Amino acid sequence: MGIIKRYLLALLFSICGFACLIAYKAIGSYIDENGVLVEPFGFIPLFWLFQLLSVSVFAVSFIKSRRAG
Repeated sequence: MGIIKRYLLALLFSICGFACLIAYKAIGSYIDENGVLVEPFGFIPLFWLFQLLSVSVFAVSFIKSRRAG
């Protein structure tokens, strides 16, 4: 099995995480007319969640490949 195919899910989770981080930076934050900070805060925990999933899936895939090989 190829290395890309073996770790594809971990790679996709990592890409989704970095997409959330890029979206957070691209959208930006601003202060509205009432003095309230408006920002897309939800992307920050999503970034960390996707990175945690990516590391977890990578570790499981790595361990499975070492035991099988």
